[in-house]
Amino acid sequence: MRYMLKYGMACLLMLLAFSSCRKEPVYDVVPEIEYRRVEQYHFVDSGDPLNPDKQVLRDSLVLVIGFKDGDGNLGLSTQRESPDLRPPFNEGSEYYNNFHTVMYVRVDDPFTSTGYRFEPYPFPLPGFQFSGRFQRLSSDERPEPLEGEIKYTINEINSGEFPLLQPGTVIKFDIYIYDRTTPVPHRSNIVTTEEITLFQPSEG
Repeated sequence: MRYMLKYGMACLLMLLAFSSCRKEPVYDVVPEIEYRRVEQYHFVDSGDPLNPDKQVLRDSLVLVIGFKDGDGNLGLSTQRESPDLRPPFNEGSEYYNNFHTVMYVRVDDPFTSTGYRFEPYPFPLPGFQFSGRFQRLSSDERPEPLEGEIKYTINEINSGEFPLLQPGTVIKFDIYIYDRTTPVPHRSNIVTTEEITLFQPSEG
């Protein structure tokens, strides 16, 4: 029994020594991201109430990126009294959104080796993109390294509102994020998604 007690204490001390030697990872305070995947879902919505037989195709896209950040100040709150709605994160500011996308559409180009090229999608409203906010990833302001995944959902891609997007249209996105550093937030690197074919329900 005395041997078992000594053996147990030795194991406990070794475990404590091991855990105390573990160091937190060291990342740059400028966020680093990597593209992981796109999760794509297809829907058929009813159209104009005056034309109930008209159907509108809609895709919901979940853009998934991995991230590493040295001080963990990622994400912005949308609560009314939050400091995340004050400058430089106020509405109308470049930094109001922290998840930024640039959408490209594939067009035919016989003068390229692939027979096509990607160009920015011509949204009707200049400057519009499917950018937005993701919520805070840490519950406090204590600087700490963070890594993980961010899933950002775009629900509004439909053939009714964007008539240039039809079944078989191929798009892709550039993505970058901002952190909460003030007065000028840090901007991450830019990653590009795979090519995405719209409005193509899976068979079976």
